[in-house]
Parts: sequence; structure tokens; C-alpha cells
Amino acid sequence: MLHRWRRWTVTRTLYGAGRSAGILFVATLIANSALAEQRTGSTARLEAAAEATLGGPATAPAQIENDRLRRLEDSRLPGLDSFFDPVEDASARLREETGLALSFDYQALYQFATESLTRQDEAASGQARILATWSLLDRDGPNEGSLVAILENRHRLGTDIAPSALPGEIGYLGVTALTFGDTDTSLSVAYWGQKLAGGHAGLVAGRIDPGDYTDILGYVNPRTTFSNFSVLLNPVLPIPDPGFGIGGGGFMTNQVYALGLLSDANGSLTDVEWFPGGSELFTYAELGWTPAQSQRYLTNVHIGAFHVDARADAGVPESYGAVLSGNVTIDEEIMLFGRLGYSEGGAPIARRAATGGLLWRPGSYDDLFGLGVTVADPVDRSLKTQTTTEAFYRFDLSDNLAVTTSVQYLHDPGFNTRNPWVLGVRGRFNL
Repeated sequence: MLHRWRRWTVTRTLYGAGRSAGILFVATLIANSALAEQRTGSTARLEAAAEATLGGPATAPAQIENDRLRRLEDSRLPGLDSFFDPVEDASARLREETGLALSFDYQALYQFATESLTRQDEAASGQARILATWSLLDRDGPNEGSLVAILENRHRLGTDIAPSALPGEIGYLGVTALTFGDTDTSLSVAYWGQKLAGGHAGLVAGRIDPGDYTDILGYVNPRTTFSNFSVLLNPVLPIPDPGFGIGGGGFMTNQVYALGLLSDANGSLTDVEWFPGGSELFTYAELGWTPAQSQRYLTNVHIGAFHVDARADAGVPESYGAVLSGNVTIDEEIMLFGRLGYSEGGAPIARRAATGGLLWRPGSYDDLFGLGVTVADPVDRSLKTQTTTEAFYRFDLSDNLAVTTSVQYLHDPGFNTRNPWVLGVRGRFNL
């Protein structure tokens, strides 16, 4: 009886807190619209980032370019911006003189979940990264060649578990916080990136993150937009961790492009090994359309197909499938996106999935609102159809600092008869 009373009390408290947070959230949106400043250069930044890399917005070249251009714009705290100007000026001189672009960022995430199956209902972790691109061939030219690397450390922050472990505590089939674990220090990527055909094609080879080159749309960045894997990416895709691989692609016309990827199906974030399971590969190919090469992140429609070999040591069967994805940006303020996915085999989270959502820039500096919903049929046919909903608001404090609040609602989560809510707060600092 005491246990039931406590659960009832906690539920009522959370309900009241959630309602208050919702009122505050809506009020914030209204206030931001009323106090809208001059439109930011977010569209121009995405265009520049799309031309910097073969991959998506979360790759090192795209993130470095996006952050660099953000620092040229106005913010709420110009005094804080000016404090870091000497460091940023020194970094710019280093890049100009040597071709070496260095960037540092730190992000921290706290998540609290209702309806936990255990006593673990909160998780927090931090992630410190050094991102580097070193132009060694045809610097600033159309066929530039660069070494690209990311060295990072993922660690827990004052809780017993990291957000990567929270789904197991609430019975959710998925990942509530992509990239936020406690895997310590790792060299997540280290590869050669080569532009070809006057910048209209490209090649990457080395230790790569296959998620950076698979079914990419312009909103896919787990450090600046959504957190849930099933909203960020298609849950029918069994994307491996970073490993050795090769990817390439290019524009066949001004608007039609193709790309492909071969990567180690047994990739590991923490172990840098050369195909430890042998020739077990993850393969992906994509054919897409965009109005122009620079608008690949903003407006894009593509169809993709994947295949992953059976992984003998891991006991994971062969799988294959296809995706259809697209997004469109309207008046530089709203991005609408959608995804469909199909798979056969036991490697993915889902055998069928559909995703829809939007991003909205209310006009206050670089603030951003996002809403996404994914409906997925698990590979295990004994489980119910699972619906994942996530909403976030990113509050941009300065050129270098942003705070994001988020809420996720997990309906029929697979291994929990209740429907958990996951509340999150994420901070990001970059320099």
C-alpha cells in the first residue's frame, strides 16, 4: 500500500510539473515569436556545411564549418562572445597558415524517465570532443584532400548510468539519447576525405562512422537537434558503430546524385581493429535529388538500399532492406521531413517504420524547435507497434553556448506495459 501511495504521489507531482513545463514551453515560443530578431544565417550555414563534406551535418567538416559561421552572427550574450574572440582569432590564423582546422566542443545531457521497471529513472553523461580537419592537398581548391579525425571522451555525470543505458531500465526498444554513453576515450573517426570532379564528387576512406553517410537528411545531428535514434535515423537501419570502411559519391547532373558505402559490420567505438569478424560488411547505396548541391541538407528526396552480412561471432543474422526519405525547407524557417523504411532479418530494431516531423526557426537568434514522430513495427513480431514522439526547443545563448530542453513520449515501448515519458536537458559549448 505504501508503495502504491508513493507511486501515486510521484505521478501527480510529475503531472503537475509536466503541465507547468508545457505552459512555460508554449509561453517561450510565443515570446520568442513576438521578440523575433533579424533572421539568422542558418540556411547559409547548412549550404556551406553541405559543400564541405560527402556526409551529413554531424560529420567533423560540416560541424566545424557550421560552428565557424555561427560565430559571425549576433547572439544574446555578445560579451561572452567577445571573451572568446582571441582564441577564435588564433584558430582562424592557424587554419589560414597551415590548413589545420581545430574545434572543441563539450555537451552534457540529463534525462529523467517515468515508469521505470527498476529504481533507475535518471541518467546523465558528458561528451568532450576535439574535431580536426587538416587540408594537405589542393588547399581551398576544388579537389581538396584532408585528414579528418575526432578524438572524444564520453563519461557519466553524477548518476549510476549514462543515458545510453536508460532504455533498458524503462523497457524501451531503442535509444533515447544517441552518442551519450560512458565509453571513455576513443578515436571515433580518422579518415582521408578527398573532393573530386571539381568538388562535385567525393571519397572517404579509413575509420569512418557509417551513420554519417547513411540515409542523411539536413536535421540529423544528435548534438544540436533530436536525441532519440528512431527520430534522427530510420530504425530499420542496423547501422554499425565506427569502423574501417570506404564511401564515395557525386552529382551525375546538377540535381541528381548517388552515393555508396562499405563499412565493417563489427565496428566498435572503443576498439580500433581491422575487421575483427572478417569480411562481414554493412553496405548502403543511395540515389537522390536536390535542387542544387549546396541545398542537399535543406531539400532532398532519396531512395536507399542496405545489406548487412550475418555476424557469426555476435550471432546476428543477415539483413537487408530499403528506405525512402525526404525533407523540404520552406521560406528558410520551416523544414518538413519524412521517412519510410522496410527490412528483413533480425539485425535492425524495426522491420517497418514511418517517421514525420518538422523543424521551426522562430526568428530569435539561432533558436530552434523540433517535433518528430516515428511509428515502428519491431522485428520481434510478438511485440506491439511502438510509437516514439520527441519535441525539443534549443535556446541559443551565445555563439558558443546553447541549452536544449526535450520531452519524449514512448507508447507501447516493447517491454513495458506502461508508456514512459523521458524529460531531458542538454547543454553544448563549442570553441
